[in-house]
Amino acid sequence: MTSTARHLSASGDPVTPAVALHAVPAPAPALRQLDRILDVFRTVNRSNKDVVSDSRMQQLEWVAGELALALPLGLTENAGDSLADLLAPDAVHAYLLYGRGGYLRQAPMVSTDPTSFDTSERIRIFCLERIAEQARISFEAPNLPPWGLRPTVSPRMADLITKHLTNQSEEWTEAARPDIVVRGLAMWGVMREALPRVGELESMLVEDLTLDGEIPRALSLVRQPQGGLRGKMPEPETISLTLDTGRRLKDWLERRPALMTRLHGGVPRQLWLSTRVPNTGIPIDRRNISRWYKGVADAVQIIQDAEGVPEEDLVPTRWETMRRTLLAQRQALEATT
Repeated sequence: MTSTARHLSASGDPVTPAVALHAVPAPAPALRQLDRILDVFRTVNRSNKDVVSDSRMQQLEWVAGELALALPLGLTENAGDSLADLLAPDAVHAYLLYGRGGYLRQAPMVSTDPTSFDTSERIRIFCLERIAEQARISFEAPNLPPWGLRPTVSPRMADLITKHLTNQSEEWTEAARPDIVVRGLAMWGVMREALPRVGELESMLVEDLTLDGEIPRALSLVRQPQGGLRGKMPEPETISLTLDTGRRLKDWLERRPALMTRLHGGVPRQLWLSTRVPNTGIPIDRRNISRWYKGVADAVQIIQDAEGVPEEDLVPTRWETMRRTLLAQRQALEATT
């Protein structure tokens, strides 16, 4: 058996390469303290992901990594002395400037969208607050950038879907109109006016509706924002509904009882039920809501293509894309009034 040959010193011992004689500088005290705090978060993440989720742990690790990169670039003279100095206002301000300027990126910058910078800065500040809270260090949080959702498609795409569903319903008499068409008109009206996420649509109950006579005119909705509301009790929000959507919902509520005649074991409270055999009358889940919306969006796009309509955007096949576009449009209108 052969082995790699090594140079020997005069005493016969292996020669230590000169590069190995250079001492590796010890991490700054602030970074050592920061790593101990991260160890606490890592332990909680392994045992209780409802308190520190995997995505939150990734964000905390990301911010800690950026702080380690920013410290040698120069934050303040004593930023490395302790975690309290690293989280002092002047040091945090310098860190955020480096982050916004792209100096802490480990991958090439591929986007110049200011919305993405604002989102990253919000995450940075949130994580700094959590680190300071865990370390019991006084922290002066900088002002957060305002939330802003960048429209991803033209808002007129929603009007195209409304027109398509309306035209589809007019192909039938009221009595002969299929249940799926009646449900689609009602659901789309709620989607446009309440802007719920798919999970919020799935969990809507009949009792969430407030009736004016026989017509629903308001909806109580508990929002389920991304990132959750850990440690807080979500409060219901009341959304007013237009008379047109109220009438569509009335038509749907009149159809529901007939869909549940063959069910066993109780009456579903969920507002939206399946209209397809063999699952007729069973609450529709988010996957099938998404599938329904995609089918409608695809049908509208086929019509656009057949008519040769020139456009930069395609009809979005994900409701979340359309929802964010409509929300951004609503925010822009509110800002000008």
